[in-house]
Amino acid sequence: MGTEQFVGTIHQVQTHPTDHTERPAEDPWADLSARLGDLGAALRDRYREVSEDAPEQYEVRDALRTLGAAAEALAASVGSALRDPEVRERLRDAAAGLVTAVGAAFEELGEELARPPRDPGSPPESP
Repeated sequence: MGTEQFVGTIHQVQTHPTDHTERPAEDPWADLSARLGDLGAALRDRYREVSEDAPEQYEVRDALRTLGAAAEALAASVGSALRDPEVRERLRDAAAGLVTAVGAAFEELGEELARPPRDPGSPPESP
């Protein structure tokens, strides 16, 4: 049995997310759950990286109270505005634009997912 010598120092080892492309799709819901778990772990790790300078708990409570008051005021103004026919028409137009934008984003994502995976060491493709 041979031995290997590693040179350098290890500061922090980051793992790669599970490669779900090689797993058979026995249960798509289990697969989705695993993917969401990977995403949650990545978000948790990122939060921990930036939360070292997190605000004190009382500051968070005060901010949440302020947000709550702002949300109540917003809800009251939206309720009032939605009774205006002109605002309702603008809302329909904005919703149609949102649907179009989300559809285009999912279409782009679908095209990207349909492409074969690129080698991680290769330069990114131009748009």
